[in-house]
Amino acid sequence: MEAALAVRPEERVTPWRYKPLIEEAMRGVVPDVSRLRTTKAHAAFEEETGLRRHRSSLLALWDDARLRRLGLIDVETLREWCRRPLAADLESALLHATVGCEVWLRSREESAARRGRPRTDMGGIPA
Repeated sequence: MEAALAVRPEERVTPWRYKPLIEEAMRGVVPDVSRLRTTKAHAAFEEETGLRRHRSSLLALWDDARLRRLGLIDVETLREWCRRPLAADLESALLHATVGCEVWLRSREESAARRGRPRTDMGGIPA
């Protein structure tokens, strides 16, 4: 996340390349046929199956949400999204991004705790 945010906005997106940051970051890690693709796979069925299978874990994620402490999310809206099928690609993308940010914040807390630093989240609010 920090590496992506360190890149200038005009270098993050281009009409000539599909996800240039990921493409470069994965050079030598994933096969070029996958890394250089120009289309996006659709996995709606798999997504719904995973959501149903892990619904309780996903709902539990919002119990002590760091994003809520920062005033960035409405937990009840997220819980509602997690309880029902996602009807639109936008909802799905928003849920994915929100889960990713929440997990990232928690990983930063855990990393700081392992290094012996006081546990705080990104806004300086005590954990």
